[in-house]
Amino acid sequence: MHGQTSSSTRVFTARLVATGLLLGCLGVMGCEIRPKPFLHTVEYDSISSCREGSDHCSWKRSEREAEFSALVNCLLAGANVLEIKEEQNQARSPVRRVVAPVPPRFGYERGSNSPQDSDRCSEKGSACSVASRHDRPITWASCGTRNLDEGELKGGEDLPRANKLDHTDVVTGSLANATNDYSGPAGLDGPDHWYRFTISERTRIEVAVAANRALWSGVVGLVQSAWQPALSLIASDGSQLQQGYVFRAGVTTLLPIEVEPGTYYLVVDTSVREWKRGDGLYRLYVGFDHHLMGSPIRLSPFRAGPKID
Repeated sequence: MHGQTSSSTRVFTARLVATGLLLGCLGVMGCEIRPKPFLHTVEYDSISSCREGSDHCSWKRSEREAEFSALVNCLLAGANVLEIKEEQNQARSPVRRVVAPVPPRFGYERGSNSPQDSDRCSEKGSACSVASRHDRPITWASCGTRNLDEGELKGGEDLPRANKLDHTDVVTGSLANATNDYSGPAGLDGPDHWYRFTISERTRIEVAVAANRALWSGVVGLVQSAWQPALSLIASDGSQLQQGYVFRAGVTTLLPIEVEPGTYYLVVDTSVREWKRGDGLYRLYVGFDHHLMGSPIRLSPFRAGPKID
């Protein structure tokens, strides 16, 4: 008993000394504890499975689907391009970058329920899909970056010039030269972009917009987090059907919803206060009948909202 008490006393004393040294460092020497950037890793999955001899489903398609899933999950996770403040003035011709997943090392999951089947299969397997499996870290993708091709930038200046969306996609836009055209919810007095899509049958949609950049300083820690974009879903008569909500810092989403046939508009918006904090570069995910963001809700067609001027 005496030995156990002595051991406990030594542990307590050691912790007390460590705490004292830390406080002394902070108070006397001016040390500081700084947050550190961290690498985002996300799940991925393919929406279709491939059977041997199938003509409509290829392994390359499944892998493309898995990479797209990883990209969307990187955006939802709040991954962004960390611009180093100390390096900004040193770069002669800075290259703009956008968030993109590092090509994952794919894991293959067998779809058969037979206990005789292996849990991994080759490209000639009988029923396999590219999948994320929590017990195998090999199937998690890291969020990285790629150089931005300026020609890929999207976003319409106003309703008549709204960019058309006709399939599930992630598009990149810049509000740098946009104007405040949409007089929607109060407070959104910054520049905005317009997108349009038309559907012929009841469809599930899910939308997310993510600020692309955060400013980092190795001297003072994280000095500027990503700006917060806003989202609005507009009906063809001009009424606002749904307003996006803050999912996490730098990410705003529209809940997965089911909409009736018709033409709809998406507005990526911002306030002047937020606009001044960032560069206006964003990535917009729009999914039609996809299931990357949870269960859908039914949208009432009679919900009132502000009209487009």
